[in-house]
Amino acid sequence: MPTSFPVLCGSIAGRPGRFGVAMHTALFRALGLAYTYVAFGTEDTAGALAAMRALGIRGLGVTTPHKVRIMSLLDAIEPTARAIGAVNTVINDDGRLTGHNVDWIGARDALGEGLRIEGCRAAVVGAGGGARAIVFALIRAGAAVALYNRSADNGQALAESLGARYAGPPAALDDAPAYDLLVHATPVGFQDPGTMLIPPSALRPGTVVFDAVAQPPQTRLLRAAEAAGCRTIAGVRMQLHQAGCQFELYTGRKPDLVIMEQALAKAIAAQAGAA
Repeated sequence: MPTSFPVLCGSIAGRPGRFGVAMHTALFRALGLAYTYVAFGTEDTAGALAAMRALGIRGLGVTTPHKVRIMSLLDAIEPTARAIGAVNTVINDDGRLTGHNVDWIGARDALGEGLRIEGCRAAVVGAGGGARAIVFALIRAGAAVALYNRSADNGQALAESLGARYAGPPAALDDAPAYDLLVHATPVGFQDPGTMLIPPSALRPGTVVFDAVAQPPQTRLLRAAEAAGCRTIAGVRMQLHQAGCQFELYTGRKPDLVIMEQALAKAIAAQAGAA
């Protein structure tokens, strides 16, 4: 198969970000690995996979809008990714492209920093690839999950496939009972700190609020949740943990999350300084 020097890894997204680049590059350098990482901005899923084959790209992280539609274009899909119904990582083994999903591990580990998942009552807003992984992680860890989504058909389909309960559109959270955990898992607010989908009335003191949006790190939802007396978990925590899983898939080496977290903090500070 085609190869490169250094070994090329990266990500594909409609709008690429800098955090993955920072974390992977820092750990490649710390371990003396001849790898490099590039965040590619593209809407062309098929074209990205063709380039991956042609150039021998070792691994790609996958995010919006590619996580679901990429599945029909791969040679194989790891069972957990198939069960979730979304792919967030593609590995190239001698031209054979296999889809994985480590978003659910990132979500589980990030949420575990803020609460005990087993037995908690959770509300998840969204029905895309990221939401699928988060619902999967929560149910697998023993949470009771209510799903809210603007499209009832998509919300009901996801809830039924993973064992959650569809509870209506996000606006229905206005009259919903209190939850232990409230998760926002749609693109609303991505690189736009002025927007928020969840009604402020749903932000109740003591609730843990997680926004899967990683950029900006401090979204309007997280600021509003803190002001309302909620505990918050930023989307960059999920990005950190899933990036560690991707690093191991790319290199076969265990990740040093301390090095990745330090690089992430520097990238966040640099972005804030440039704003």
